[in-house]
Amino acid sequence: MSAATLGEIQRLERTRGRPGEVARDLAWWKQQAAEMCQRRWHGLGSGPYYYGYYGCPCCDYDPPEGRWGLERVLQSLSSRGRRDFAAVVKEVDVRVLGATYGGEPDTPGWWEQRI
Repeated sequence: MSAATLGEIQRLERTRGRPGEVARDLAWWKQQAAEMCQRRWHGLGSGPYYYGYYGCPCCDYDPPEGRWGLERVLQSLSSRGRRDFAAVVKEVDVRVLGATYGGEPDTPGWWEQRI
């Protein structure tokens, strides 16, 4: 990912008052994807605490949003930043799409419809 895209993401995080949010969402999406690909998936409805996320939402930050958070960031970036960051997110998406079946990737929230 380019330095310009990283800078754009950092500015976005600062305006929202949530530094590191995108990295947490990406790490969470990677963890969810690994479980989906290993057939240990119990669905997104169980929440991050079920899967071992122990950050304190009242003290530190909100729990990660995973793929939904990444989608929101993609929509907020410039076209160049979006292309650059989408390539990073797509690496994980491709693994999930190859190991699961269900909702098509052009459907909003497709990752919640995959089994």
